[in-house]
Amino acid sequence: MREQQIHTTLGQVHLYEAGEGSTTVMLLHGAGLDSAMLSWAEVMPLLAQHCHVIAVDLPGYGKSDRAVGFAGPEFYGKHLSALHQVVQQLKLEQFVLAGLSMGGALAIGYALAYPDEITALVPVDSWGLVGKMPMHRFYHWYVNTGLMKTSYRWMAQSNFLVRWSITSSLLGDKSKVSETLVQQLKELCGAEGAESAMQDFQRSSLTKTSAVPDYRAKLSQLQMPVLFVQGDKDPLVPTAAVKQAATSCNAALHLMVGCKHWAPKERPEEFVSVLWKWISSLSAAKSKAID
Repeated sequence: MREQQIHTTLGQVHLYEAGEGSTTVMLLHGAGLDSAMLSWAEVMPLLAQHCHVIAVDLPGYGKSDRAVGFAGPEFYGKHLSALHQVVQQLKLEQFVLAGLSMGGALAIGYALAYPDEITALVPVDSWGLVGKMPMHRFYHWYVNTGLMKTSYRWMAQSNFLVRWSITSSLLGDKSKVSETLVQQLKELCGAEGAESAMQDFQRSSLTKTSAVPDYRAKLSQLQMPVLFVQGDKDPLVPTAAVKQAATSCNAALHLMVGCKHWAPKERPEEFVSVLWKWISSLSAAKSKAID
């Protein structure tokens, strides 16, 4: 595993690299307590057997700097700008872009903004595919209070609450909820300002009446092959919405049966197998078309 820092207008962005080869896959993590090595630690060594892999700590997460005043209408635009600066400094000309949850919304936004750079797009349990949430007004109220900070402090003191949070929304297979993972998340909950990045995301992603971004009307503009990966038991991203999104842009869809919102972490071997088989099929089809 190789690590480096990239300077952007939002501060230093940390990233991890592994593997070699002509194909590069960039991985974007989700919100909350997440980071590159929390969501993708199990995926990276498996995928690195096939290609060059980059996992990014998004601004405010992991070892990356946290910009001040990040929440608001420019939240996603700032992220995309920082990512583009990373891509430029790495001199990446074309690559596969995969993103989980918030990272999925960023991946879609990046593919729409810079289509010539993305050879294939893989949104995973992705945000950005619904117009509003169930109980939308309640959630909008909740994220604009101090209750999130309180809930993080409670979880920092309770193995039970952390384990409940994981099994209720993130992992469908309870046997995958290791004591190591529980303690890791518990420690993250107790860190100073642990809730800040999640608050920025949620306050930027929910208006009183709608979810932001809502890419449903723009998915047909995607010019590259798209593979949606979805845990079919995901309580945070409706599977019906993902199926509709896949249909609207003629995309491939793989449902990870029994998985919840953290599908790649729950079954990394299946995720890598499906992803690499799909990427390989695209390369084979391209070669055949050239011949």
